[in-house]
Amino acid sequence: MVPRGASKAGGYCLLHIANVTLRRLAKAVLPGALLLCVFPALLPASPGDRFPLAMKDDRGVTVRLAAPPRRIISLAPSLTEIVYLLGRGTSLVGVTRYCNFPPAAKALPKIGGVTDPDVERVVSLAPDVVLCTTDGNPREKVLALEEMGIPCFAVDPQDLRSVFATIERLGVLLGAAGRGREEAAGLRRRAQRVRARTASGGKETPGVLFVVSTSPVIAAGRGTFMDELVRLAGGRNAAAGFAGRYPRLSVEDLVSLRPDVIFIAGMTGVERFGPEVTRWREIPAFRDGAVHTLDGDIVTRPGPRLVTALEEIASFLADWRARRVRPEPAGAGGKR
Repeated sequence: MVPRGASKAGGYCLLHIANVTLRRLAKAVLPGALLLCVFPALLPASPGDRFPLAMKDDRGVTVRLAAPPRRIISLAPSLTEIVYLLGRGTSLVGVTRYCNFPPAAKALPKIGGVTDPDVERVVSLAPDVVLCTTDGNPREKVLALEEMGIPCFAVDPQDLRSVFATIERLGVLLGAAGRGREEAAGLRRRAQRVRARTASGGKETPGVLFVVSTSPVIAAGRGTFMDELVRLAGGRNAAAGFAGRYPRLSVEDLVSLRPDVIFIAGMTGVERFGPEVTRWREIPAFRDGAVHTLDGDIVTRPGPRLVTALEEIASFLADWRARRVRPEPAGAGGKR
């Protein structure tokens, strides 16, 4: 019950403190085996983990944890995917309404969206740590949680390399350091295999347009995840010369760029182009049927499935090159 005159947020804060106090008391008086029965979410650190822990996040804020967190809240779908990848999915007590992968995440309590998390709802779930992003979650919401004594660890991966590093760092933070290193290493190997296949010389480099909206046409420009995926897969980002990360393109721009391949980040309402655009046969991708839709989630979330997107893009571009190879006429190059 919230004391008269106290705010609801203050009441939730008191509830959080009471929950933490009860858990600490239980640790002191219950035998280890019984404690695990009463608190099944309690997870031991994996070998090599060291707690108490102090780690700086991507804001430069030092986050301190006395033990591996038993109650985790994720404020972004990419972070939810990483927590499951690390084997800590059972510790998640709250996620955003957009967290839909793996399927088990859909059943977890919702705390709002990425840009509008409900602070009171988060506090009521008594998390040991909140995972957030600097490029999506409102700064004032994160600060409000920290003012209530809830540790918040913020990340800001901007390319594949930093995604892999984020997986390793979250592994350390969540008491799964070994698992984090293993998963990140596996993803690096998969990405390296793609690069090895596309790095050999003598291959045609197609101009690729990666669109995140088909009406109007908005493309992924330089410095985006999609730009990096295209380049690593052996393509050339046709929109790299435009200003801004996501330039809006006219039909005239499309005709001028003449992309060989077009990828679409498939989301609701972004599945296909209208006939007013596809009728322009001067655009090779439309003329040759080289338009491919990918799952919008895997190409826009800075998480482990970016490597899956890289593999799919590289496979499509390899097929495109194979179709471009024309067999020599019979007898060509032979004796006359």
